[in-house]
Amino acid sequence: MNRIAIDPSGHFSLEGENFVIDVSVEDRRPSTSEVFTIVKNEPYLRVYEHLASDFSPRSILELGIFQGGSYVLLDKLFNPGRMSAVEISPQPVAPLLRYISAMENRFVHFSTSQCDRKILEEIVRDELADELDLVVDDASHTYEQTKASFEILFPLLQPGGIYMIEDWSWAHAPRYQSPDAPFAKRHALSNLLFDQIMLMGSTSLIAEIRVWKFLYLIRKAKTAFRGSKVGQKDESDSIFDQILSRGREWSLI
Repeated sequence: MNRIAIDPSGHFSLEGENFVIDVSVEDRRPSTSEVFTIVKNEPYLRVYEHLASDFSPRSILELGIFQGGSYVLLDKLFNPGRMSAVEISPQPVAPLLRYISAMENRFVHFSTSQCDRKILEEIVRDELADELDLVVDDASHTYEQTKASFEILFPLLQPGGIYMIEDWSWAHAPRYQSPDAPFAKRHALSNLLFDQIMLMGSTSLIAEIRVWKFLYLIRKAKTAFRGSKVGQKDESDSIFDQILSRGREWSLI
C-alpha cells in the first residue's frame, strides 16, 4: 500500500476520502461532507498503516469515534468485510452516517457505553458475524471502563486477533500530575497494561504485547481457547482472576 502523504496542515487523502488531523484539546473541528476530522497524529497513523500491511481483519469494532474520522480511516486501511463502532455521545455524526449508508455491513451506535455488555455481545454476534479480529479502544481512556471492555471483548476476539488500546500513558504526562488535573481521581490506565502483562506471563491467552509511548496492542494467541459463544451466559470469573489470586504482592495501586 502507498504511504499516507500528510501535508504540513495535517490534511491527507486515502482511497477517495479526505481527512484532517486535529489533536487540539478544545474546539476541535467537526467532520464535514468534504473532510473527516481525525484525532490521531502522524505516529498513530503510521502504526495503523504498518499494521494494515500484514494484517487483514474480517471484522473490526471501534470503541469511541468522536467525529468518525478514525472509523473511515480504519475502514479504508484494512478493508474489512464488516465494521461497527460505539460512541458514548448522543450526537450523531452526519458525514459518518452518510458514509456508512453507502456501504454494506457498516454500523455505528451512538449513546452507547463501551461497557454495555449486552450491546457489545449483540454487535459481535449479529453485525460482525462472530468474526471479531480487531478491536480499537479510543473511548474513555479510564482504567475501569477500558478494563471492563477488555473483559467483555477479549474472550470474543478470534484467535490471532488484535486488541488496540490508545492513550495508555496519559497519567504520566505533566499536565495530569496536579490534584485538580483531568482524571486526577482516576487510576492510571497504565495499571491495565501491567495487569495484561501479568496475564500474558500467567496464561497462554496472549501471544504478544507491543507497546508504543501512545498506544499498545495485544495479540491473542492463535491457540488460545475462545470464550463462550456470544449470547450465552458465562458464569466464570474475570479473566484476571488467576493473576489477582496470586497475592497482593502483584497488585498495582
